[in-house]
This record gives sequence, C-alpha cells and structure tokens, in this order.
Amino acid sequence: MKNAEYWKKRFLALEDNQYSKSKAYIEDMERQFRRAQIAIQSDLDKWYYRLAENNDISYTAAKKLLKKDELEEFHWNVETYIKYGKENSINQKWIKELENASAKVHINRLEAIKLQLQQEAEKLYQEYHNGVTDFLGKSYADRYYHAAYEIAKGSSIGHNLARIDKRKIEMVLKKPWAQDGAGFSGRIWTNKDKLVNTLHTELVQNIIRGENPYKAAEAVSKKLDASKNQACTLVYTETAAVTAAAQQDCFNELGVEEFEIVATLDSITSELCRKMDGKHFPMKEYEVGVTVPPLHCNCRSTTCPYFDDEFSIDGKRAARGEDGKTYYVPAGITYPEWKEKFVDADKSDLTPSANDSNIKTEGEKKSSEYQRYGRNKETVVNSTYINSGEYRNKFNHITNDVSINRMLYSKAKEMLRHRSGTMIEDMYWFDSSTGKVVASTLNQTKEGKIIYSPALRKKLKKSKNLTAMHTHPQSMPPSIADFNSAFRHGYSMGIIICHDGTVYIYKSNQEVNERLYVRYIGYFLSEGYTDYEAQFKTLSKLRENHDIDFWEVK
Repeated sequence: MKNAEYWKKRFLALEDNQYSKSKAYIEDMERQFRRAQIAIQSDLDKWYYRLAENNDISYTAAKKLLKKDELEEFHWNVETYIKYGKENSINQKWIKELENASAKVHINRLEAIKLQLQQEAEKLYQEYHNGVTDFLGKSYADRYYHAAYEIAKGSSIGHNLARIDKRKIEMVLKKPWAQDGAGFSGRIWTNKDKLVNTLHTELVQNIIRGENPYKAAEAVSKKLDASKNQACTLVYTETAAVTAAAQQDCFNELGVEEFEIVATLDSITSELCRKMDGKHFPMKEYEVGVTVPPLHCNCRSTTCPYFDDEFSIDGKRAARGEDGKTYYVPAGITYPEWKEKFVDADKSDLTPSANDSNIKTEGEKKSSEYQRYGRNKETVVNSTYINSGEYRNKFNHITNDVSINRMLYSKAKEMLRHRSGTMIEDMYWFDSSTGKVVASTLNQTKEGKIIYSPALRKKLKKSKNLTAMHTHPQSMPPSIADFNSAFRHGYSMGIIICHDGTVYIYKSNQEVNERLYVRYIGYFLSEGYTDYEAQFKTLSKLRENHDIDFWEVK
C-alpha cells in the first residue's frame, strides 16, 4: 500500500486536471456570452436608431406603437424566435409568451425591444444549461473511473467495474447538495430570470435618462459580464460537487472505509480549507458541502482515500474479479490500458495469465493513434501540403535572411505536426536579428489559448526585437488579442501558422479597444457574414484608423 503522501499527491493531481478542464470549458462558455452580448448590442443599436427624434431618445417615443412596417418585421422576427425555440427545446413558458406577442395587433416599441433582449437571454441560457449538463455528466464519469484507476495503481484493492449507467449520472445531477436545497439546473434558470429583469430595468432607466446608445449598450454589457461571472462560479463549484459525488460512489464501490480532506495550499487558499486540510472521516460521514469539498464557491480542495496500514507490493497489483479470483496486471499499466481491460472489456476475457507485454503494446498503440489522429477532424493538417514546395515558398521572403526563413519554415512544420487534429496552440519566440529561439510553449495542453507563465514572461521581458509565431487550429486571421499582445511585448513581427496552410503576418504599434472590435464583429455578423469574414472585415476596418497591419503570405 502506498503511503499517505502518495494518495494526497495523486488525488490533488486529479483535482488540478479537472480544474483545468473546467477552465477550458468556461472559455467556451464565455464565447457564448460574448456572442449574446454582440447580438444584444446589435439589437439595441437598431432600436435606438428608430427611437431617435431630433437626436434625442425619449421614453414617450419608446412607448409609441409600432408602425405598420415595424409591426410586420416584429411579427416576422417573433415567428423566427418561436421556430428556433421549438427546434432547440427552449422552455414552453417563453414560447407561449412569444405566441401571445405574435398575435398582438398593437404593441409598442419598448415592449418589442424587451422581447428581443429576452429572446437572446433565453437562447444564451438554454445553450448554457445544455452545455453545463453535458460537462458535469462527463466530469462525473471521468472522476469515477480515474479515482478507481488511482486506487488500483496504489493498492492491491481493485474490481472489474461496470460502465456507469446514464440514469445514475442523471440522478446525481438532479440531487441537490447545498444547504439551500437548490440544484444546479434551478440556479441556472433563477440567474436567467434575474438577468432578464435586470436588462429590462436597465433599458427603461437608460431611455428615461435619455442616455446615448453607447452608454446604454455599455450598461447592458456590464450586466451581462456580471451574469457571466456568476455562470463561471457555478461551473467551478458544481463541477467540484459532482466530482466529489463521483469519488464517494467510487470509494464505496471499492470498499474504502475512510477519506481525507486535501487542500490546494497556496496564497489564495481559504482559511476554512486550511483548517480542514488533513482531517479524515469514516465514509458514512461523507457529505458534500459539509465534510467534503466544495466547502465554498470556487473551492479547489478535494478528498483522497485514507489508509492506516502501509505495505509494499512487489511489481504486481491484484484486481479482484466478480468470480472472486485474483487477476494480475502489469505495475506500469496506463489509464487507457486499465480502462480497456477492467471497464470496457468483456469480463470473460480476463485471465490470470494475461501477457503483460501484449497488453502494454496494445495500449501504447492506442495512445499513439489518439495523438496521431487527434480529436478534431476539422483541425487535421494536410501533411502533403506542408511538405510541398508551394508551402515552403511562403517563407522565402518573410525576412531578408535566408537562414532565418528556413528556420521559420522548419518550426512551422514542427508545430503543425505536433498539434494536428487538436485545438491546442503552439508558440515560438525568436530573436528577430539572429533567428535564435528565445522561448516556446510546446508542452502546453490548454486549448485555444497560450499560457504566459511567470518564467515565460520573465524571458520575454528580458528579450528585445522579438518575432512571435504561433498556430491557429481553426485557421482564422490574427485576433485582437494577437495584435494587443504584439504591442504590449514589442514584437517586431507576428506570424500566424494556420492548420489549413494559410500564413498571416501581423504588426501592431498601438493598443486597440476590444469593445470597438466587438461592435464591428457584431455588425458584420448581423449582416450575415461568417465568423471568418466578420473577423477579416473587422481587422480591415480597424487598420484604417489604427497603427496595425496584417496580410496573408502568398
């Protein structure tokens, strides 16, 4: 049996991994909120334009009935909302309100604006609810199996586990764990109602005060930001609760008798978690939110098995089958191998004389295939093209130094091969004069974002005249974050290496207001342009009045 420090270390690693997955999911969720924000700003811009009388916004104008053409457009929009709601399972109460609004012959402009704002909120929170439900379900299963794997790896206790039943996960998600008796689903819809009421109140008050459209949009944006922050807190905290429930079920299944609280001890650890760290209890006292984390919002503490006795196992670990026999597996078994053998496989295939080397070779093969072919078919790189003369020629004139151009091409191919089929970005920083590599992020596993560690920031701060090169798995042009990062770090040039083979150069000599960028994006999306087209047109518009530039390398 491994010692106490082993269990703490392994289960803290599980919690850290889950925390990273939650952060990655939250970034996707934040994109949903940004899209809603863009749509709402677009709606407000359109309605404020209609309300303007002599460049003055009045409450009286807002209360006027829709004109004939406005009413026709309103009814057409509402019919579209109803169709969307039925196709995407938006709550029936809201669909009924839409149907009632569609039947109205007389409706004023303020009511119409309110309805459009609420439609965006309903869409946003339905997507949010569906996404969180799916994420929590996957988090439960992932923690259950990984906890079982860690126990099998560190002790002689093990079982062949049945696959987790979908209904079991649904029951866990529906069960309230906090003292207020509310489940995560109820919290989401309560927060949605609060957001709708806040948006409506903010809208009316801005009109009454005669605020200009920009201030009104800014005020609404702040309310959405507050709602987004609430959503982030909910994801972190509910994920912690669901994974705690998964560990409870796993511990009970494997016969663990006691558990221990393990806190992530750093400068932001709460006083409560510091005091609970190291305390252990019998499994019958396992109560999420009371004796088990999460003990507060955004809690990062977890639990691990607690064992009194210590003894070693010589190279093999036992996993007891349902027939009572003991089955041996290699001591170095990986998680995919363990899951394939003791969760996914037909249990009749288990034999005490399993060939260790064959098991490992098979597992390694699956692992390498997973890395080779990736998880996302849309970001798989065409190897033939990136090795072609046509692609190599794109790098011939990026700088005036032939050797640096060759090196850039070599590193571009390296990054594309490394991240083919994934949403993870790679990044290199070079000395622009010599081409020498200053830093890289090849070991990162964060999707859609480059993480600037303290050590990396220190390196970049010391270096001058840098060229930065990074991948864009979705093959989009430079983002506003790319331009602003180039300005803040003083890059002489930035290079985007797209997975579809496109190469962009970008430069920036000033900070660009991200709110302005969002408004341009919103406008072009509302005009029917794709994400790629809206991004390209926005950047083209911004460089007319800003000291930034970008172009595609042909």
